[in-house]
Amino acid sequence: MKRFILLLVLIFSIAQAQERVKFSGQIRPRFEIDNKDFKSTTEANTFTAFRTRFGVSLLPTANTSGYIQIQDSRLFGEETSTTTNMKNLDLHQAYIKIDNLFDQPFDLKAGRFEMSYGSERFIGSVNWNNVGRSFDGAILSLKGEKFKIDFIGSREFERARLGDTLDQNVYGAFVDLMIIKNYKIQPFVIMQNSVKSEALKRTTFGFYVMGDLGQFVHEIDFGYQTGSLISLNRKQDIGAYTFSFNAGYTFDTPLKPFFGAQLDIASGDDNLADNDYSAYASLYGTGHKFFGYMDYFTSFPNDAYGVGISDLVIKGALSPIAKLKLNLHFHLFNSMQDYSLISGAKTKQFGSEIDFVASYKYNEAVTFEGGMSFFSPGEIFKERRGKDSASWGYFMAVVNF
Repeated sequence: MKRFILLLVLIFSIAQAQERVKFSGQIRPRFEIDNKDFKSTTEANTFTAFRTRFGVSLLPTANTSGYIQIQDSRLFGEETSTTTNMKNLDLHQAYIKIDNLFDQPFDLKAGRFEMSYGSERFIGSVNWNNVGRSFDGAILSLKGEKFKIDFIGSREFERARLGDTLDQNVYGAFVDLMIIKNYKIQPFVIMQNSVKSEALKRTTFGFYVMGDLGQFVHEIDFGYQTGSLISLNRKQDIGAYTFSFNAGYTFDTPLKPFFGAQLDIASGDDNLADNDYSAYASLYGTGHKFFGYMDYFTSFPNDAYGVGISDLVIKGALSPIAKLKLNLHFHLFNSMQDYSLISGAKTKQFGSEIDFVASYKYNEAVTFEGGMSFFSPGEIFKERRGKDSASWGYFMAVVNF
């Protein structure tokens, strides 16, 4: 691996003189104070997550480009000693891109790459995560005067065994419609198919709409899932949905105060004994952006115990000085279906969360960010997780070069 990296650096250094190569990178340490176990008797766990990325953009000829990004993700002190080599260097992205393929209005990207569409509720790069998300496959883009369509093909699981039934493919299409001024309209379809198996045959149809009207911005996400899966050792028919509305207004004053509200809904299943599966699955979204920074709700239906979720959010922000932005979010979490407690009582209360985040752009390369979050459990979390409140905080530096 070391020789390979040295060879790449040598090649890229030579090519750099020809202005066909550009380097980029990121160093991101994040210190966290984790007291999210809902037990007041335990001490907070502290650790530092550290992510390093090094990227190389290649432009060998006109209409042909490439990108290679190497990544190291770790925790400070994770090695068994100061001389241990974790050997955890990974290829986060590596792809080629050909524009105007065969002089036609098609672009082709193939290899390993990040994907991000719309608000990232359905497919996102999950940048907050210390690793992030990558897909292996290809994207064929068709370009028109008023539209662009990305046709996606990806291999999500591959065991490289003949006749294996654990492999899974992801196909999809995202359409950008440029038909209304100041609006982004993006219908889509995402298909997940297990290979040689009935384990999962799920299709998600939906759309994303974002209106940027200057000081007022609003977004709508909708997705409906159909198909079938094997759950509890029997085949079930899927019929699930998700909906989100997000809106906010920024006042044109020196402090730039912002006020907004958001509603996220993901359906749940009210009867696990029948052959209908009504719980929405969160696909490949970036949950950290939407369902609270403490990340109790990032993977549905598991994180909502199959009963779905309703998240009502009130938001506020302001900039007291240049380059500094303060954000405050309040989340009220409830289930969509009744949850049966051990006592036999019914409830829909997950709890509530308050998130405070401050970010400061130190210069063009460095941004500092920190925050604190508090979660007050409702009846469901009190039974499943603990009766005490939970807290979490972090301080992060992001250096891009």
